Amino acid sequence: MEIFGIVFLFVTVVALALLYGAVSWGLVMYKFWYWFLLPVFPSLPQITFLHAVGLMFFIGLFKGVETQVLKKEYKDETSATLAALLAPWLTLIVGWIVWLVIY
Repeated sequence: MEIFGIVFLFVTVVALALLYGAVSWGLVMYKFWYWFLLPVFPSLPQITFLHAVGLMFFIGLFKGVETQVLKKEYKDETSATLAALLAPWLTLIVGWIVWLVIY
């Protein structure tokens, strides 16, 4: 029973991480679509937030996986985790500033 709980916890954490990544990057894609793509290409379709999340899942299919293996003493996992959590929001802020400058 204990191994089942560990596996269930692991699967739950991975699923939540994937969902967080898709939703946060989906929001970035959704905003960028309306800020940058539609003004330049007005014939593109309008998308919903859920379309943007789905597109992020689709784009994730083509992302490469890091194959370089480093020893644990050379990795800074805290910085990598923090960067993964903050990257979409920093991207959104920078995009918003660019949008303010353009318009």
